[in-house]
Amino acid sequence: MKAKIIILGLCIFFIAMLQSTVLDYARVYNVKPNLLLIFIVSIALLKGNVEGAIVGFFCGLTQDMIAGKVIGFYALLGLYLGLIVGSVNKRLYRENVLVITFFTFVSTVIYEFCVYFFGTVFRNPVDFISPFKNVIIPEAIYNSVISVFIYIFAIKIYDKLSEMDRLPRKY
Repeated sequence: MKAKIIILGLCIFFIAMLQSTVLDYARVYNVKPNLLLIFIVSIALLKGNVEGAIVGFFCGLTQDMIAGKVIGFYALLGLYLGLIVGSVNKRLYRENVLVITFFTFVSTVIYEFCVYFFGTVFRNPVDFISPFKNVIIPEAIYNSVISVFIYIFAIKIYDKLSEMDRLPRKY
C-alpha cells in the first residue's frame, strides 16, 4: 500500500513537471495536452471510482498549485471526473484502446468546458462556439491520441505493483 502511494505520487509529480515544462514546446494549433487529465481517466478506468477520485483530487490539486488562480477548483474537477469515469469501469472491457480514447475525448470536452464556463461566466459574455472550435476540440483530439501511451504506462505501473504485492515477504 505504501509503495502504491509513493509510486502514484511520483507519477503525478513527474507528469506535472513534464506538462508544465516540456509540453509548452509541443503545442499543436496552439494547444498542449493535459497529461494530468489523461492520467486521471486512465487510473479511474483501471481501478474504479474510489481510486480514480483520489488520484483525480491530487492531480487537480497539483494543477491548482501550478496554474490555478483558486486553490481547489481543479481539485474538485479532477475528483468528480475520477469518480464519474471510475463508476463506469465495471461495465467495460478496460484493456481496449478505443475505450480509453473515447473516455479521454469526452472527459476532456467536459473538463475544459467547465474550466471555460466557470472562468468566464461572471466576467464576460459567454461564447460557446469559439472555445470549442479553437481550444476544446483540438485539445480533446490531442489528449485522445496521447492517452493510449499514458494508459499503457498506467497498466504497466499497476502490473508491477500487483507483482510486488504477490511476492512473499521475508522477515
